[in-house]
Amino acid sequence: MVKQEQNKDWQEIKEIWGNSSRGEKINFQISKLIDELKTKVSQWEKDAIKSDMTKVKSSWEKYKGNVSQWEKDAVSKDLTRISKLFKIFLKKLKRKN
Repeated sequence: MVKQEQNKDWQEIKEIWGNSSRGEKINFQISKLIDELKTKVSQWEKDAIKSDMTKVKSSWEKYKGNVSQWEKDAVSKDLTRISKLFKIFLKKLKRKN
């Protein structure tokens, strides 16, 4: 149920962002920043990040069964708060346009 709500919220956020008059400009700027960042990262850094991500994923697979319901609920609650705050931010951005 919570997962469905979060998916619905994120879809709404994507819609607001996509329909914003500044959405295209923001997307372009973010894409440009990402491309610029990629050019400044060495191959060693890329390999280190990839290795770290592999370790994190394998650790998560190993320990996810040991996460308490309280921790799962706390993470879910935090994600809901973040989603709501991001929605508010996007609505304010939309109003300014």
